[in-house]
Amino acid sequence: MNAFEITKLQLLSHSKNMLDAAQKKDWDRFSELENGWMSLVQSSVKRYGDALQQTGEELIKDNQKIQACMGKEQKELLDQLGKNTKNISSIKSYLE
Repeated sequence: MNAFEITKLQLLSHSKNMLDAAQKKDWDRFSELENGWMSLVQSSVKRYGDALQQTGEELIKDNQKIQACMGKEQKELLDQLGKNTKNISSIKSYLE
């Protein structure tokens, strides 16, 4: 296997691991994986350029799925925050 094929596999593997972490809501793992991700992508693109076009399309699809997971998680957190705020207000009213 040549260096180009290894780079493609590294990019795809890393991207799939990030997607898996996001889908499992393992944000600590996702954060660890995300650290250094852009430098890996940038150095790969700098080295291989347009030859990574097909791989880039797959990375974009993974990124879109990750963004959807993040959006869903943010909505859930906002909903929970709203409920907690309402509960705190009710408790304050009761205690006053």
